[in-house]
Amino acid sequence: MPCRDFFSFCTTLKPVELKALGELSRVRHLQKGERLYGTGDVADGLYSVNRGVIELTRCAPGEPESRSFLSRGDLFGGVESLAEIPRLHTAMAQELVSLQCFDKQNFDAICKRIPTFFLFVCEQMAIQVQQIPGGAASGNCQQLRGDLANFDLITIHQTIISSGQTGELCLLNGNSERMATFAFRDGAPRSGQFQHLTGEEAFWQLFQCDDMPGTFSFTTGAQPITDCLQSAEINASPQDLLLSAMQSRDELHALRKLLPDARTPLERSSDFFAWPSDADERLLPVGERTWQLMDRRRMTIEQLFRLNSVCELKIYSVIAEMLRAGLIVAREDAAFLKKAS
Repeated sequence: MPCRDFFSFCTTLKPVELKALGELSRVRHLQKGERLYGTGDVADGLYSVNRGVIELTRCAPGEPESRSFLSRGDLFGGVESLAEIPRLHTAMAQELVSLQCFDKQNFDAICKRIPTFFLFVCEQMAIQVQQIPGGAASGNCQQLRGDLANFDLITIHQTIISSGQTGELCLLNGNSERMATFAFRDGAPRSGQFQHLTGEEAFWQLFQCDDMPGTFSFTTGAQPITDCLQSAEINASPQDLLLSAMQSRDELHALRKLLPDARTPLERSSDFFAWPSDADERLLPVGERTWQLMDRRRMTIEQLFRLNSVCELKIYSVIAEMLRAGLIVAREDAAFLKKAS
């Protein structure tokens, strides 16, 4: 079964079908906190998210409240509209939202002019059913998912934090391989792993990587974090952690412009290590570790990052201080660069 969003589906259409799709739909904008429809309302159409986050909330008699979040390219509202039943959820904008609206009164015309549209709708409904891990018996539910190209990390974390949910955030790379896992308790990140880092260092590093291809999903439930994950505990408040991560990203971008390329070889230029008196003392252990790693050999920032247990910003900050103090120098060496790569 194809796994594609609305925008991927649109690339398969002929120009005449795309034109018809535009003529038979409309765009609607919602402000943060604005309700699109409520449980029990008449189902008068289905929607695709163009931008922003939509929260679907359902509270059936005798069942705990369930919440799910939809992002760019996600389709919703089709089950009730096609089955001609009242809305099963309340749909509300979590931020500024843009929707593509397909009114029920246009369904016959859409079916005639874009024959594959409702096949795509059925595919999406089937995929959404499959993405409920273990069904109701498991007590877990995938609430937030999407493509990292369409959904920035800040929005992902703010949505989980505001939800107050307990669960696991998983990031997969372009080959569908797990590259990061973070456990949340009551909306707060409490442990995690990304690349070779764990805990808060992993959290900060996540925001320091640009343009990561892949997908993400947040699954709720009180299950422990993935067994393969060995992580330091995260104790900072979620708001402070997120703010620190965003500040760290900006600081790293600034340092990258000032320092040598991450693949430029560095070597000692002093016989003794002396941490500058005006430098941040908290970076001293990383400075000492870096000095030891560069004993009688050249190393790049990339290599030093992989051999340390801290985020890139701390490595770049240490290198900046050591260059300023004359402890190390950068050497352009084509042969070394070829070997290092």
